Amino acid sequence: MSKEARVIDVECQCGRPIARYKKDKKGFLMKMFLDGILEDFTGQLNCEIRHNLNDIIECPGCHRRIATIQMIHGKLAAKVNHGVVKKIQT
Repeated sequence: MSKEARVIDVECQCGRPIARYKKDKKGFLMKMFLDGILEDFTGQLNCEIRHNLNDIIECPGCHRRIATIQMIHGKLAAKVNHGVVKKIQT
């Protein structure tokens, strides 16, 4: 049985689109690996931007913290703040 990645739209609680992300596993959105982000609507999650660990990603609409940049399994990822991002489960 092969895994199929799903493309999901990530939005802030204020309704502002954050990113379009290719999610590989089932379950709640906990993290977004930066190389899995297909479209970045904030201008802050782009793989081409140099990120430092613990950089904060904010919603451009309401300026709340969406995620924090972390190193997970040897790859840069945005660890999602669940109180700000609309709940997504696959």
